[in-house]
Amino acid sequence: MMSYTPAPAPPIVSAPDEVWGEGEMIVKVKEPIAPEYSRMREDQLLFTYLHLAPDNELTEQLLNRKIIGVAYETITDRKGTLPLLTPMSEVAGRMAIQSALTIWKR
Repeated sequence: MMSYTPAPAPPIVSAPDEVWGEGEMIVKVKEPIAPEYSRMREDQLLFTYLHLAPDNELTEQLLNRKIIGVAYETITDRKGTLPLLTPMSEVAGRMAIQSALTIWKR
């Protein structure tokens, strides 16, 4: 039977300034919002849905701050499909139908 030996871990941070200030890689579900722009640092790696086409301000901020951005919606697999975007699109499609039915019932 193998034994487990705990390894030391860095302390957990809770304030947004600490997360952005100490994190070399930031993983988010949604794109950065305006209050986060000033927290972004040069060469910080950002993994998130970026949706840059409609958001010139975010695009400018990422470029000016020299952020390394990886947009989930652009990641493809070996088959050329979008494995991270497809589930989100399916959820959005289901939600659209549910929202329409809710409005229709009124």
